Amino acid sequence: MGIEFFKILILNHLWKKYNSLKLNGQLFDPLELNSLSKLKLNDSKIPDWEKSIFHFIGEWLDEKEVIEVKTSGSTGKPKNISLEKNRMVASALATNSFFNLDKNKSALLCLSTEYIAGKMMIVRAFVGGFDLHIVEHSSDALVANQTNFDFTAVVPLQLESVLKSNKMDALNRIKKIIVGGAALRSDLKSSLKLIKTEVWATYGMTETITHIALQRLNGKNQTDYFQALSNIEFQMDERDCLRIKAPEVSLDMIQTNDKVELLNNKQFRYLGRVDFVINSGGVKLSPEILEEKFAKHILVHFAFSSKKDPVLGEKLVLLIEGEKSENLEKEVWTQSKKALRKFEQPKEIIFVKELPKTINGKLDRIRLKDLIVFN
Repeated sequence: MGIEFFKILILNHLWKKYNSLKLNGQLFDPLELNSLSKLKLNDSKIPDWEKSIFHFIGEWLDEKEVIEVKTSGSTGKPKNISLEKNRMVASALATNSFFNLDKNKSALLCLSTEYIAGKMMIVRAFVGGFDLHIVEHSSDALVANQTNFDFTAVVPLQLESVLKSNKMDALNRIKKIIVGGAALRSDLKSSLKLIKTEVWATYGMTETITHIALQRLNGKNQTDYFQALSNIEFQMDERDCLRIKAPEVSLDMIQTNDKVELLNNKQFRYLGRVDFVINSGGVKLSPEILEEKFAKHILVHFAFSSKKDPVLGEKLVLLIEGEKSENLEKEVWTQSKKALRKFEQPKEIIFVKELPKTINGKLDRIRLKDLIVFN
């Protein structure tokens, strides 16, 4: 689909074509959907998570050409942005085509529809005609599921819950899974080798209307890089940060603060956020890269960050989730010396009750800094 085709989409208000939805096995036309949405929203017994779904369905069916969407807030203050419905259709068409999602398929919605990832699951169902089943967006949604599906989208926390429960068969009930919002721990990636389900990491953001690149995490086609979807191209700026050309979702080039290794204009390896880089005595450290390295050597939840230091400017600190334990602290120090180079080793270990996360499961590095100040 080229830019000329996309212009036609805008002129023809193509989103209006996609106004029927198969929900929990039942096909609803637009009038039935509007009636159902009103009933759900006015019923005090309906939980908020379900009302959010039907609120979005109502928005999709109205006459407005745009949808207001909240950003996740993981790299700054959350904000509302407007996305054109036709661009959302274009994004859904690309995903449905890649994963062969059509009216003969079924999918599970287990993400919050307050954010773009959950909303786009509904749009894909409108566009593809597949059967969409809805459940609450809890961390154990996959563990609790007993039904076979062709497709779902999750956050890492939901995969981690499966790993903790030791019920890996829960993943085998779904043929294809996309996971986004944050990087996966190495032990979780390793466990994916044991399942037959295709698991894909996604790269994208609210501004790109979810993912514009995918990385296969398991199976014989596993890769260590992201591959662009059709009609997407990549460039790199002078900081080695990714620039995205995606004419079907944005008429302007999208500039990111994501440091990458660009393999070609269709593939890249993600190296971490440039605005999270820690400058410790002139040595620049990426917490995301350090976390990827250290995850192979420690099973507890942790994160790297920094605090102000009069000599170094910033000193590297390691936050561990859970109660302080002398034995654990000793083990962490030992493992850090094995896994990390001397200048990568933390100068201090801080135990916290819980590592802060955004609503869609991303580590909240801004609130992480607040934890450090008060410890």
